[in-house]
Amino acid sequence: MSRCRLLKQATGAGLAVAMLWLPLLSGCTSMASKEQLSMLEEARKRAVSAEADLNACKQHRAKLEQELADKKSLLGKLKNDRDVVKKALGKYWKW
Repeated sequence: MSRCRLLKQATGAGLAVAMLWLPLLSGCTSMASKEQLSMLEEARKRAVSAEADLNACKQHRAKLEQELADKKSLLGKLKNDRDVVKKALGKYWKW
């Protein structure tokens, strides 16, 4: 049993060391290439544009929600007026 546990610990330690050394051995450079920088700048511009589109959509949604609330309020008032008129007509005319 202790041999199995020792093997598991050694394997875990070996994996940890390998994961720590892998970035160092993979040949990473300290500077990005011009192509990578241009790709990064293009991605940043797309992100800024997407955020602007998102803000425009949020503003449009808020405007539509306000219009909906106004129309619901108007509908409630008109229904109330209709009920008042029906009640008044019901007193004088029997259908």
